[in-house]
Amino acid sequence: MSGAAMTADNPLWSIRVPVPAAAVEALARVEAALEPFAIALSSFEVEGGPAWVVEALSSGQPDSRAVRRALAEAGVDGEAAVTIEPVADRDWIAECQRNMPPLRAGRFFVHGAHIPAAAAPRGTLALEIDPGLAFGTGHHESTRGCLLAIDRLARRRRFARPLDMGCGSGILALAMARLWGVPVLACDNDPQAVAVARENARLNGLDALVRVVKSQGYAAAAVRRRAPFDLVVANILARPLCRMAGALSRHLAADGLAVLSGLLANQEEMVLAAHRPHGLDLVERRRLGDWSVIVIGRERPRGRSRSAMGA
Repeated sequence: MSGAAMTADNPLWSIRVPVPAAAVEALARVEAALEPFAIALSSFEVEGGPAWVVEALSSGQPDSRAVRRALAEAGVDGEAAVTIEPVADRDWIAECQRNMPPLRAGRFFVHGAHIPAAAAPRGTLALEIDPGLAFGTGHHESTRGCLLAIDRLARRRRFARPLDMGCGSGILALAMARLWGVPVLACDNDPQAVAVARENARLNGLDALVRVVKSQGYAAAAVRRRAPFDLVVANILARPLCRMAGALSRHLAADGLAVLSGLLANQEEMVLAAHRPHGLDLVERRRLGDWSVIVIGRERPRGRSRSAMGA
């Protein structure tokens, strides 16, 4: 879940697909169909219209025929549903600031540059985030859920070798570095997200602890060298999480845990089913609205899985 920067030669285009309430089970299929075209992908509810809209931001004009073909292969009527249009020029910095009020998530206080760090409530850990067009300000339920999960885990255990897979803005890597004061590796397959995450590490004085590298999944040499990780946080999308299940298992320490998000509550079982053959199963879950965060590990917990709802 990350995004590239927009330039005059590289404008943003929006691909929007409505998903009516009667076909909400198609949401995951629409997301998967649009993923190859997207530098950022989001799903949101719409009042007074279809139940959901899936929007992909594309760097440059996408091939409309390829988009419609991908939707048709996913069983969606792309001819009737899809809207492809350029994104109007905006003052992105001003808009980001308007849409990014400070946020409290557990012990973390997330704010933009327009809010001074001194405004952080006593006892919180301040994180200044400039998202650029990379995913991760903490305001989306999946990112906020990951911050809450990290905070919850930290009350029971200290982690020494964390990895932020698909780091976007770097917010989760920064949170782990701030919380434990240990080296954190972060990676993303988008070079613009890597640049944004590195700048955020510098803004927060954490560049000595947070190393950000470009990696397609777990392929980068830096990822392989630092493995095994005792904590992996991956806030991406459900289908990529499923595809990466085996690689996650190979790079996770024997007693390691993984925090997975970017998935809807109705996608939990699909993601868990992909990880169980690799010896990873549910430890606990947290749901915020329609979105879910699951914590998985190598041992099935005794009794019922713990669940933290909302908050």
